[in-house]
Amino acid sequence: MKNSRIVYYDSFSIVVINPSGKIRRLYCPFLVKCINEIDEIQENSSVYVDQVFKDPDDKLTYLIGGNLYVYSNFRISINF
Repeated sequence: MKNSRIVYYDSFSIVVINPSGKIRRLYCPFLVKCINEIDEIQENSSVYVDQVFKDPDDKLTYLIGGNLYVYSNFRISINF
């Protein structure tokens, strides 16, 4: 999802748009790749996002394995 951005989300999906203006909606569970080691999730490992939330600071977070993680620690690989 390099240079793509999330433009909408709810508890069970996210909508991303790429630089060409193509839009794609991903429904939970969707696969992400960890780019920074966090807790027991190792760098470069792939995990499923069970749900999407907003934390008190309005940051997008993913529910993965029962824990919440900030979305910026992960990359989504999708084809438009």
